[in-house]
Amino acid sequence: MNPTRAPAFVHNSKTRLQIDPDWPVIPDHITLFCVSGTALDSRGYLYVVHRGNNPFLRFNPDGSFDREIGAEVMKKSIADNLMGEKPIPMDLRNWLHCVHVDPWDNVWITDVGRHLIMRFDPEGNLTKTMGVDGVSGCDAEHFHQPTHVCVMPSGEFFVSDGYGNSRVIKYNAEGEFIKDWGSRGTVIGEFHTPHIITVDEDGLLYISDRENDRVLVYNQDCECIAEWPGLHSVDGLDYAPNGFIYGGAGLDGAILRLDKQGNLLDVWAEPGLLGYPHGVTVAPDGTLYISETNNHRLLRAKIQAV
Repeated sequence: MNPTRAPAFVHNSKTRLQIDPDWPVIPDHITLFCVSGTALDSRGYLYVVHRGNNPFLRFNPDGSFDREIGAEVMKKSIADNLMGEKPIPMDLRNWLHCVHVDPWDNVWITDVGRHLIMRFDPEGNLTKTMGVDGVSGCDAEHFHQPTHVCVMPSGEFFVSDGYGNSRVIKYNAEGEFIKDWGSRGTVIGEFHTPHIITVDEDGLLYISDRENDRVLVYNQDCECIAEWPGLHSVDGLDYAPNGFIYGGAGLDGAILRLDKQGNLLDVWAEPGLLGYPHGVTVAPDGTLYISETNNHRLLRAKIQAV
């Protein structure tokens, strides 16, 4: 961890987040717990991962529940807390971390407890598994608590192998290893818990380097072209259809909006509004979908003038 942390975020926006209190509709048999990620597909379905039972869900565009996905391949595990000098085992539970929808509406999830990446087709069928179940490592076939997947229009994809290895890996469209880079540290080319990767229309990758309080911008050749420091504990990132980058700073209960030069435009951090917003997804109409790990909520919010 960078020994000097950035200042915590405080509310700084001329607008506010208006949360819809009637959305979504959660079935009686499902209880959300540590909601960690969301993603939208081209049909308007919202995919959600959380760490309770029934951990991988899909909701209709109107917020009604559609279905559970992958129940037959989900399995509880014990993940380690890797923030200190020694690993500390945590609870036995589902440890899904984040979800990503690729250009063909395949859905990718990461499981930090099992060190796995799984891909499902648009109908919810498992079509690919990467990693070795329950076995950590740092090579082309193993991960150590991977956090996210981001797929390019070419089919190539990047994995943030975040908690244990603090590296990023590039694969071709067939899932064959191309290269990796990074280890735990603070200089450019190093990471500490890279969390989310999002991509813009020019193919630039924006990577949240959470414990280093920054976002790093890389090109497709894995070269760092920009560093945005001073972003305290930024977890989630989403390059939105409106051309802005939105982030979730969980420790500060904040949602951020930045431009493509890294200028911080808005901080929505009204006291008591959010409980560790781990992830954020922005729809084409500007609606924000926020996953909260502390309050165990899935939220839909609109940006409104004060």
